[in-house]
Amino acid sequence: MTMERMQPRTQTDAPAAPVDLAATGERARRALAEAERRGLPPDPRVFELFYAYLGGEDPRLCAAVDALLPEGGGANLDAVERLHETHLALGGQAERFLDVGREVELELALLSESLARRSAANDAFHYDLTRARDGMSILARPGTVRQTIRDLIDLTTRYAQQVEGHDAELAAARAQISDLQDELQDLRERSYIDHLTGLANRRRFDAALELAIHEAPERGPLSLVICDLDHFKRINDGFGHAVGDSVLKQFARLLRQNVQGKDTAARFGGEEFALVLPRTERLGARHVAERIRQELAARAFVITGTRKRLGSVTASLGVAEWRRGEGAAALIARADAALYRAKNSGRNRVIVSD
Repeated sequence: MTMERMQPRTQTDAPAAPVDLAATGERARRALAEAERRGLPPDPRVFELFYAYLGGEDPRLCAAVDALLPEGGGANLDAVERLHETHLALGGQAERFLDVGREVELELALLSESLARRSAANDAFHYDLTRARDGMSILARPGTVRQTIRDLIDLTTRYAQQVEGHDAELAAARAQISDLQDELQDLRERSYIDHLTGLANRRRFDAALELAIHEAPERGPLSLVICDLDHFKRINDGFGHAVGDSVLKQFARLLRQNVQGKDTAARFGGEEFALVLPRTERLGARHVAERIRQELAARAFVITGTRKRLGSVTASLGVAEWRRGEGAAALIARADAALYRAKNSGRNRVIVSD
């Protein structure tokens, strides 16, 4: 089934009409239906992605979703969430990356131009200075010598003013480039952060795990923990997505409190999280996972405002230690298999991969 999208408005369209609540509701129902047809949960990020897609306002998002959702195909939740983070959660940051890059290029061009002008001024000054020196050596009349000296002083003064102006331009260009580079670095950092929990997102997790595997032969053991909140759909369905998001944030805070040094806590996707633990063998990783499980199960979640008790929230966790020669995909698969064994064994437990 091919999804029909609204056509985006152009600048020549008529002024915006009042919001059509019926059309908005219909678009929302279509977004939920499409998510269900694809076998995706009614997660707010999934809903927002399909709602924006059906609106057709962002051609780049539409093209990306079309590539992700081929005719008759299913959809991977992690891939859908990465699309959401790239096109919706980052807002204008993705476009700002390009803008800052263009500004850096412009400032570098201006800097090069200023350096070229200064070099040309140097060459011209040395040429005039040589001519003046040669003229003084062959002239005999005092009046002519005095005029030549005055010309030489004037020439030197003008050159000093030019150099001062070029130095100011160079300093301004360098300062502007430094500011732009700082902004670009800030944008890069934010693009690796999960917008809801503040943990590393999937891109940062992938990079951290690859680096840890690369360093493991020299730096010792490496373990991976994958966590999944038990029955999280019941929380969203029973109390709403706002409460569900609050639970995700609090669980993320708990993970952050139990990592240190080069450890990485990341949101793996949906209600799944992961810990990359360099220099940690599997028993140490199991200890960390068990502490997280116990602390979460002991917490009393209460809904702000109504003070209604949410009840206990638990998590299942799978642990795997890296084996020499093993790639990231294989390590993730073993930790994920341990997680599913924990789920199938009754949840709220830690299972270590053999």
